[in-house]
Amino acid sequence: MGNKDHNPRGTIASKDFVALADIIETIAKGNFAAVDRLYELPGQDGIGPEVSALAESVGMLLVRIEAGDFHIERAAEVEERLQELNELKNEHLGIAAHDLRNPISAVRNMSQMLVEMDLDDKTREDFLHSIYRVSNQMLALVNDLLDVAVIESGKFELALTKGNLSTLAAERAAVIKPIAHEKGLLVDLSLEGVPDSMFDAARLGQVFDNLLSNAVKFSHPGTSVVISSRLVEDHIEIAVADQGPGIPKDELGNLFSKFEKLSVQPTAGEHSTGLGLSIVKNIIEAHDGSIDVESEIGVGTVLSISLPLRPGS
Repeated sequence: MGNKDHNPRGTIASKDFVALADIIETIAKGNFAAVDRLYELPGQDGIGPEVSALAESVGMLLVRIEAGDFHIERAAEVEERLQELNELKNEHLGIAAHDLRNPISAVRNMSQMLVEMDLDDKTREDFLHSIYRVSNQMLALVNDLLDVAVIESGKFELALTKGNLSTLAAERAAVIKPIAHEKGLLVDLSLEGVPDSMFDAARLGQVFDNLLSNAVKFSHPGTSVVISSRLVEDHIEIAVADQGPGIPKDELGNLFSKFEKLSVQPTAGEHSTGLGLSIVKNIIEAHDGSIDVESEIGVGTVLSISLPLRPGS
């Protein structure tokens, strides 16, 4: 009986399948690094070409599966992040609705009394002043919510122009002085001559308004609010200090959180949205700056911001 043509390289040896099966089993256990071993099979002595081709095909398939798993994982991460943002949005809406309900009811009731009742001039004037004050509170909350929405959407942008931070701080302090005087407070300026720098004047004006307003809210009559500035190397530091009740150390970490309610309350019952310092922190960080707080019970609080002369440089 004649011998058939025999080609060792064309013979599908069982050991070839054993080697291939071993690699596939390793990959099945989650070790995708073993894919590289599939491409080493064709170089081994005695392996059949059919097994080599099969190994290469399996390798390509597993690479595609691994890539698919990566995309699925990324899609899951994106979906999880969207879910977190949706929950955050609902939380903000719930808090905003709660904070707006009482002032809206107050305005409605006072307006109804003005329309339906025959009130004396003094009462009418008091109601109108109250409506004006409460309306400003609601507007402040709405503006803060809009700022938070812009920041969290990732569309927060700065309009940088050249200006002087000491000058801007003095301008914003002049606006808060009448309110401070009504409460029996002094506003002292200790502003050094600092070089011009690049910043968003509207946004940093918002920062100074918030810091000064908070200092006034949490200060006792007969005390002072001090705003100071100085140049430290290539940064400008602005500090706002009050002589209020101070903040407990265990609450300092929550100072810049949204809607965080601290145990310390404004000394005259002033209103706060709970969003201001969170927005301030985002504005400062958008300028590549930083904000720090130091506080001592019974002594007061100092909020300090540090801003580079040229953000992004």
